[in-house]
Amino acid sequence: MIALSVYYVTLNEAIRLPMSLKKACLVADEIIVVDSGSVDETGQIAKDFGARFIFHDWTSIGHQVSFAEKCCSNKWVLRLDADEVLSDGLVNEILEIKRNPDFDGYKLRIGDVFPGIQEPKRWAKHYKLIRLYNREMMQMSGRFGHDDVVFLKKGVKVRTLKNFVKHYSYIDISTTLRKVDFESDMQLKRAIYEGNFYSPWRMVGTMILNFIKYFLLGRKFLYGFWGLINTNNIGLLRFLKFAKFYEYQKLREHEYIILPVDSSGEIDTLGNRGKKD
Repeated sequence: MIALSVYYVTLNEAIRLPMSLKKACLVADEIIVVDSGSVDETGQIAKDFGARFIFHDWTSIGHQVSFAEKCCSNKWVLRLDADEVLSDGLVNEILEIKRNPDFDGYKLRIGDVFPGIQEPKRWAKHYKLIRLYNREMMQMSGRFGHDDVVFLKKGVKVRTLKNFVKHYSYIDISTTLRKVDFESDMQLKRAIYEGNFYSPWRMVGTMILNFIKYFLLGRKFLYGFWGLINTNNIGLLRFLKFAKFYEYQKLREHEYIILPVDSSGEIDTLGNRGKKD
């Protein structure tokens, strides 16, 4: 039977981390939690579950997951977020893979759940991501702002598992909006870093196109009003990415400085108040 390391990256996840770790413990031989500075009980919770808890300052999601992956001692690894919980069926699938791994990596179905909806809607569109894999065949890319896997050899074999990871993305709307604001900041940084350009006209239709893509074609309507809320949160993230890029360009072009200033007198244009070069 293969040994499996499960790894997380966290920040203030005391609410959701326990239910994720409870299931992860059923398949893990080692648990790694890499944290970027939690001020809640995240660290103690991780240690209570026997996890190795490591601080690593945040640069981007790509850097953080790559660092966490490198902290694992086993060849086979499983990446989870704190708001992701293995379903009972998926636990059994992973245990069978541990006994007899027949592929180099496995895609997991990430299915949303919400208050009053405890099982993912199978006919809604879900993300299918490589999360369980052999590090000798693939690894996290480590690219700024990307948490994708890159293949290290030719002929890598991957298949999709049947059962779901339950995605408890929702705590409350206020928390979601703070997350959307942070993630749109990170997407702006990535766009600047990669030299991307976004036309301001993309702001005009993004919410409508997003509604068509996710709520209708992606069948988020199967979740009822939760699907509508989730769809608009995704749309807001995209809108803010384009809006912040437009703002960034105009602030530089016109030197129109009306931004908040921190206690050191340093002006912040990208949500990094207090950070120095």
